[in-house]
Amino acid sequence: MRFKLYRQYGALNSQPIFDAFTQGAQSLGHSVVNDHEDVAVIWSVLWSGRMRGNREVYYQCKNNKKPVIIIEVGNLRRNHTWRISLNHINNLGEFANDWDLDLDRPKRLGVELRDRRSDQRPDILIACQHSHSLQWEGMPPMKTWVENVVKQIQAKSQRKIIVRPHPRSLFGVDIPGVTLERPQLVSGSYDDFDIFYNYHCVINHNSGPAVQAAIQGAPVLCDSTSLASDLSITWDQIETPSMPNRDEWFLRLCHTEWTVDEISRGIPLARLISKIT
Repeated sequence: MRFKLYRQYGALNSQPIFDAFTQGAQSLGHSVVNDHEDVAVIWSVLWSGRMRGNREVYYQCKNNKKPVIIIEVGNLRRNHTWRISLNHINNLGEFANDWDLDLDRPKRLGVELRDRRSDQRPDILIACQHSHSLQWEGMPPMKTWVENVVKQIQAKSQRKIIVRPHPRSLFGVDIPGVTLERPQLVSGSYDDFDIFYNYHCVINHNSGPAVQAAIQGAPVLCDSTSLASDLSITWDQIETPSMPNRDEWFLRLCHTEWTVDEISRGIPLARLISKIT
């Protein structure tokens, strides 16, 4: 199988991961080429900044029914594990994580599920996402979505609402009972922003915060396209949210992200090949 890596549209930290993918593909007997590929490999589905050019690549592949492998920063250990999927990065994509599951993988990755935090706040967090991402395709303007979500919350609850924009997709809100929380870059990090999940519940459409909140023990309300959808509460449960058993969900999640060493050995690619062919 022939793979083309669109390195020119990768983030600044993408090159070592592309290198590892190349090594992994070749170790499995595949070729990495500059044209006439069978499968395109792109970095992220955020059509913004350095990654903007991936949008044309993605839709050309979609129109031509050509598979696209997407490499994306992970939710488990940011900038240590990397999500690798086929055709999308959320529940609309394929991760080949429904077979041959290693029960010890969470421990080997150094990740674990957390219980509800002792410093839980009574507030509800609306965690927004980047409006230029494929994950937001077909959605209204972010501000309009937030206003609609606030109305749904206030129809069920009198709790204080915190709105947190994506750090690179900011906007303002002026709604009674709503507080805007500006993300702050963690000093010394590449792209980590401060966020705590000690809320009554976290509402997110289908991006990282829903997954991270669920790992941290916060109830989540999200869309069916979210990787956390199996754990989502409903609007009627907003005041008394439940936390279902997360063990199987977490084990499968741990098979959506991979270390650089695992990528270089072709482990995630070998799983996806079965879905491509």
